[in-house]
Amino acid sequence: MTLPRLLCAAAILALNAPALAQQQDDDTAEVDTETTVDVLPERDKLRVSGDLRVLADYFDINFRSGDGLGDSEFAGRVRLRGEFGVTRNLHVGTRLAGRGFASDFDPEFLWQPDAPGPAGLQSGQFTFDELYALWTPVDKLSVAAGRIQTRFVLRSGVFARSLDRNDSNNVNVTWTDGAQATYRADNGWETHFVMQYNSSDGSGSIRRGQLDFSDRDSRVTYFGALQSFRQWGPVVQRTLDVSYLPKSLATDGLTSSLREDYWAIVGRLAMRWPQRATGTRVRGGIELGYAPNTPSPAAANLDESVDGVAWNVVVSLMDFAPNHSIAVNYGQTGAGWLLSPHFRQNEESTEIRYQWRPKNFPLIEARIRLRRDLVLESDAVQKSRTVDGFVRLTWQFNVFSRR
Repeated sequence: MTLPRLLCAAAILALNAPALAQQQDDDTAEVDTETTVDVLPERDKLRVSGDLRVLADYFDINFRSGDGLGDSEFAGRVRLRGEFGVTRNLHVGTRLAGRGFASDFDPEFLWQPDAPGPAGLQSGQFTFDELYALWTPVDKLSVAAGRIQTRFVLRSGVFARSLDRNDSNNVNVTWTDGAQATYRADNGWETHFVMQYNSSDGSGSIRRGQLDFSDRDSRVTYFGALQSFRQWGPVVQRTLDVSYLPKSLATDGLTSSLREDYWAIVGRLAMRWPQRATGTRVRGGIELGYAPNTPSPAAANLDESVDGVAWNVVVSLMDFAPNHSIAVNYGQTGAGWLLSPHFRQNEESTEIRYQWRPKNFPLIEARIRLRRDLVLESDAVQKSRTVDGFVRLTWQFNVFSRR
């Protein structure tokens, strides 16, 4: 089946099925924030649901060599999830996910621990991006194990950005093989701990540059977070993350056998004014990260010291007209920041995005973005510069549910 036919069939199914509710407490679309541990066992005993995302994309690139390339593309991602409540406290589920580009779509199913491409699945590939057991011994504690989806993002309304962990952003398909434990306290704070398995060939998540998992001690990496979405004055999100990747940094480059620990800390803060979920309002946020151990200048292809600082800010004008929002995102990531699925290392990014969330109709988004190198690389004629944009539609749908 060709990609257009596959997307057409999924679109018909989506448009004729009831839409899933969007989260209203944080203004950010559920499809960009949901994780495996958000599935609750007390929901429908058996449930099949899914989502379809299609986009038309344009890009114009000026490479570091001085050459240029401009093109357009149609792409899509489809995901179908099945969930079953074995008992009140035990839930199992799986999700089949695939992505493709109209110009190159040859269907293939694969099952492997490492992502086959730099952004996860490549065109035409399908896999189970979730295959898990979720145990909830008490209402406040959830433990998911297997292949899961993990996300820790700045919930800034139009955008859901992350400097360190966001599986399956945009039309990508990535995953976390391992386990996540989440404890939700009465005071609104959540504690998260993630253990992730990586094969010697790579990770299921997006990892960049000089991160490498060939060393045996890098098989398991760790992530912890404290976060709260309970209102505190104008503040609606507070998050602190720590990532620890033992023996995963190729400090002197991938051709060297030297591997050192890589760790990073990220803080997020989101605010909303006035404090309401409807009507015109401003929602903004900032995300700041720091990695103290970075690649050498030679490994990063730079003539100067390598920066481990990353940050981005978002300002969203929500519902400036009913269901219409617009936002600006600006970020910088140093050449030593290697964790973000959204921002490449040594990059400056500026993006304007429009979002329309009509009732009983797909989520519609359009963006224009400028990305360029922060620092000129040693062997480059010029800084890389990319202008790209898309129009994107997202459907969420229920197929059936039964108790």
